[in-house]
Amino acid sequence: MAYDTLQKLYPEEEKMPLARFYYDYPMKDLPKELKDLVLGPPVDCRDVVKPEDFINWLKPLGEYEKVENGYCMFPDGSGYIATYFKIPDDVEAKKLFWYLNWLNIYPKSAVYGHGNLRYKIWNPADHFDHYFVNWKDTTEGVFTTEHLDLGEGERYYDTIRHPFNLREYGLTQERIDELTASGISVKETSDWESFDEPGAHLTMGQIRKRADGGFERRSVEWIGWRPGKDGQVVREPRTQCDEAYLRKVGYHTLLEWYHLMDYINDLYDTYSVLPADAD
Repeated sequence: MAYDTLQKLYPEEEKMPLARFYYDYPMKDLPKELKDLVLGPPVDCRDVVKPEDFINWLKPLGEYEKVENGYCMFPDGSGYIATYFKIPDDVEAKKLFWYLNWLNIYPKSAVYGHGNLRYKIWNPADHFDHYFVNWKDTTEGVFTTEHLDLGEGERYYDTIRHPFNLREYGLTQERIDELTASGISVKETSDWESFDEPGAHLTMGQIRKRADGGFERRSVEWIGWRPGKDGQVVREPRTQCDEAYLRKVGYHTLLEWYHLMDYINDLYDTYSVLPADAD
């Protein structure tokens, strides 16, 4: 997999000042020990959070799952993938939250159908498009176009990330109070993903404080699951999943977050003071 692949930009994108972040910050491979972990053998499924217990993945400050980086296939054919890394101490969390909103807004010179350069800079090998479904906020979901093979020819696929309320699926006020008291800021919504083919992913993610100072990013996906009725998650058996796919998800996810750390300070300083649609 060619982590340093660069897709060809459109002429309109080449003219944007933003293009320098596409070219001046080449992607680097993961540290060997982490790459070996996410591309290595699967973990024991008895050591991960089951889909029906997904709320338990939310942990107080300083507490972790037995598996924070790893993947496995469940006996029913669904999958699990978790990723974790420490955010460098010179990166303020507010800059990451800013970027995760800003990348949904098209630059004013963008051409619809050409994708979103703000998303492409995050993973030049795989990313194409990213925007609010309703063009203003996350309430109706976020649309994404990408692939996971780091430029090796796999087709792009479209994803819609749908928000749902965690209080309706087992997040109690008592649990919120426990997490908050430990120093964790609790987000009461998460997302599930649908695609341009049958299937679903249930997802959770956190940017949270570390007990030793600074911040960390945790994420998890239950491949083949989604929120259902009456506060229960349900199996979506049409979801495609195998160990090779789970390795791709883990590698892709960690590569792009490590890459973001290289340019986020420069990007924030440059664009956070400009109009929201600045090129």
